[in-house]
Amino acid sequence: MPIRMEQGKYVLQYFFLIWLPLTLLTVFVTTGLIHNQRQGARATATIEQQAQVDSARSLLSNRLSRIQADALYLAGQLALQQSEEQATATFATFQRYHPQYDRIRLLDLAGYEQIRVELTDGQPLALPAARLQDKSQRYYVQLGLQQPVGSVYLSPFDLNMENGEIERPFQPTIRVATPIADADGQTRGLLVINYRGQYLLDALASLDKPNKVALWLVNANGYWLKASDPAITWGFMLPERSSANLSQQHVSLWSQMIREDNDGSAVSDDAMYRFVSVDFDPRNDIPLSQSLGKLYIVSELANKQLLGTSQHAGRIFWQAAALVILLFAMLSLLLARAIAQRRATEQSMASNEEMFRAMIEAAPDAIIITDTDGNITLANEQTTVMFDYAEQELVGQKVEVLIPTNLAERHVQHRSGYMMEPKSRPMGLGLSLYARRKDGSHLPVEISLSSIQTADSKLVFCAIRDATERRTTERKIRQLNESLAQQNNELQAVNSELEAFSYSVSHDLRAPLRAIDGFSKILQSSLEGKLDAQETDYFNRIRKAAQNMSRLIDDLLMLARVTRAEVKLASLDLSRTAAAIAERLQESQPERRIDVQIEPNIRVQADPALLGVALDNLLGNAFKFTGNTAEPRIEIGRIDDPEGDVVFVRDNGVGFDMSYADKLFTPFQRLHSASAFPGTGIGLASIARVMNKLGGSIWAESSEGHGATFYMRFKRARSEQ
Repeated sequence: MPIRMEQGKYVLQYFFLIWLPLTLLTVFVTTGLIHNQRQGARATATIEQQAQVDSARSLLSNRLSRIQADALYLAGQLALQQSEEQATATFATFQRYHPQYDRIRLLDLAGYEQIRVELTDGQPLALPAARLQDKSQRYYVQLGLQQPVGSVYLSPFDLNMENGEIERPFQPTIRVATPIADADGQTRGLLVINYRGQYLLDALASLDKPNKVALWLVNANGYWLKASDPAITWGFMLPERSSANLSQQHVSLWSQMIREDNDGSAVSDDAMYRFVSVDFDPRNDIPLSQSLGKLYIVSELANKQLLGTSQHAGRIFWQAAALVILLFAMLSLLLARAIAQRRATEQSMASNEEMFRAMIEAAPDAIIITDTDGNITLANEQTTVMFDYAEQELVGQKVEVLIPTNLAERHVQHRSGYMMEPKSRPMGLGLSLYARRKDGSHLPVEISLSSIQTADSKLVFCAIRDATERRTTERKIRQLNESLAQQNNELQAVNSELEAFSYSVSHDLRAPLRAIDGFSKILQSSLEGKLDAQETDYFNRIRKAAQNMSRLIDDLLMLARVTRAEVKLASLDLSRTAAAIAERLQESQPERRIDVQIEPNIRVQADPALLGVALDNLLGNAFKFTGNTAEPRIEIGRIDDPEGDVVFVRDNGVGFDMSYADKLFTPFQRLHSASAFPGTGIGLASIARVMNKLGGSIWAESSEGHGATFYMRFKRARSEQ
């Protein structure tokens, strides 16, 4: 009896010595984690809100600047054109590639529509004269005509109206107006473009964070243009929504917004807010308050969302802490009992036991040890993580607790057979094995078995590895291979269609064009002396149009051939190829003296045919755009670049405006008038596709009146990298 009492005293002593510090530490750590989590959540939310409104402001400013640039570009095109047919064609072409503009109109000085092109079912449609309207009373027309040439007026962001009624479904619209000048620089008309505001609203919506942070767009009068609830938008145009205004529903927030100069933040009982304003035009330096009006971007984070996240995390922390404390109590009790019972022998056994346990716990796989009857005698921490059991829940249980229910009975037979003839079984034998978690779910596994003979008994050492990621990877690889095979078949079909299209273009379109040109020439010759000057000009225009169309077909065919051309890379002497092309171009223009300087021995990795296409177009452009230069000069050289071999072609011609550099390599995009510098607008697009096929890139630098420099980066051979 005294011995048992002494043992009990030591059990309690060791239990409290172990369990109390761990409990206090767990409570302290949990409290700190909850506090840090709440502070971190609020700080993270503030950063997310700031990033959101900054992104929205940048997006809004960029879109507005782009709208103005497009309007000025169209106005410049109209200033060069003489007929309504040309202007209509320009509108249609522009609208085809810019579907965000659903209406483009040319008005005279009295406010009457002269040309109107609308998007109908995705296609530009020019309205007949009978459907053209008088827009002289619309505010944007009156204000647009007051602007000087070269400036752009942006209307307030509102809903489009037709015949005095709001168009339904709603069409959010910004009208863009800029005067058109004649040859003397006097205003001869007004260009008006309707921008589909939904494009802008959809772009802002992409910055929303669902169920977390909402993004608003509010006008200068406090009405929502974009809100988390669409039913409160456009209150300034819809009488039934007139009360949906920040000044009425969020009085404190609105007062702070109109008081702050640029940006700021606010906190209410319900939410955290971050706001910025957009009130300037970086292109024309015209305050938007004179036209579009000041716009506010507001980010709203509901406090209940933030609080709910923190409370949920707090509950999880305390539940985990309670579990840890309970686990500590159980472990402390077991350990204290073991210490009390085997105090005399523990010191000699502790080091070996600790080392063995550390090895088991350090293993990356789940480890269990069973006896000959299949009872689990040990399970490491990875086992508890993998199967969601506490170790105490597994120890003493049959190993079948980790086997799928439908296979458990069969496993008993396998286990018995294994114990009769135990032998090592390594992982990775290709067996499709599954294990069962505590919640009943299955997971794919790989298992190795080894027999351990001790002095007292025979044990089975089992290592279990989660095979989910490996099997998922194998499945994805199979799916990817199947997808690549399908894509390859589709690509072959597309190439076949392209071949057929090229044949059609080459044979079916060229013949009629040659007939038009030839018969026009015969008819013109037969009527020589009978035609007046205007009639002769008509014949010349017909022939010139046919010839231009033939050249365009040739350029399109070249572009198609470049796209599908098979690339055969080799080390080529670019200097020699460029010299041959320059000599040919010089011979075609004997009346000009052009100084061509080519650095010798420039070698690049390229396909001979594709390199010829690229250099032929680049040098051809250099010869063309130095046509009005008194002392034309063209230079070809190379520069050092760690990412590849960079070759440049530089001229001292007319150059171009770098603000339009993004359109430079787009088919049919021209930065100069066709009358001054003829061409089809295909050449630079072909060069871009050539460099893409070669695994390189191309870019340009220029300024108007000071020439242009085009850079080509070629991929280096692997031995040179």
